[in-house]
Amino acid sequence: MNGFEDHRRNALRALAESTATRLRERGYSASVVEDRDSARELILSLIPEDAHVGVPGSVTVRDIGLLGALERRGNRVIQHWGDMTPEERKQRLLEEIMADAFVTSANALSKDGHIVNIDGAGNRVAGISFGPGKLIFVVGVNKIVHDLDAALKRARQAASPNASRLNSPVPCGRTGFCVDCNVPERMCRVISILERCPMGRDAHVIIVLQNLGY
Repeated sequence: MNGFEDHRRNALRALAESTATRLRERGYSASVVEDRDSARELILSLIPEDAHVGVPGSVTVRDIGLLGALERRGNRVIQHWGDMTPEERKQRLLEEIMADAFVTSANALSKDGHIVNIDGAGNRVAGISFGPGKLIFVVGVNKIVHDLDAALKRARQAASPNASRLNSPVPCGRTGFCVDCNVPERMCRVISILERCPMGRDAHVIIVLQNLGY
């Protein structure tokens, strides 16, 4: 079993490294790390201790324990999750995008370097596309797929477990797959495809050799 796992991990590492090479060709800084702890420490090294850090609705970022680590060393973490009024949430969404660093994940990453995200309100893809601060993606190796078509398909399928987590009434939460619904609560409304690093942006992609997020 250990031999099988070693071969499997070597294959995943090769996939991650070749994807990182394509990302560098597209203008990103790209790294491959072993695990959650390594990803968290690398992100901390990229963010100054006095920086304000915007974190949109990313399970992956929370999964690696980044928010607590940032707060413990004195960073202000800006997020819209939690108990707040609609006006407070709207203000927090704007502050996330305008922060010194914007840390998020991707719904899918093609092995040739396309980064795909699907959003409901559009706040996450807005912060990815434009902002004054550093852009950091942390992506589990499970999100790497063959090409752009596969990335778009995976991004749509990722909404299903997310709908279940949020107790959303959208159909994919019950079916387990996208039905291209037309209900008011639909979560898939804005699609972002990064073909290259956004112009003028200091952007980093950290690929983790573990399964993370949805």
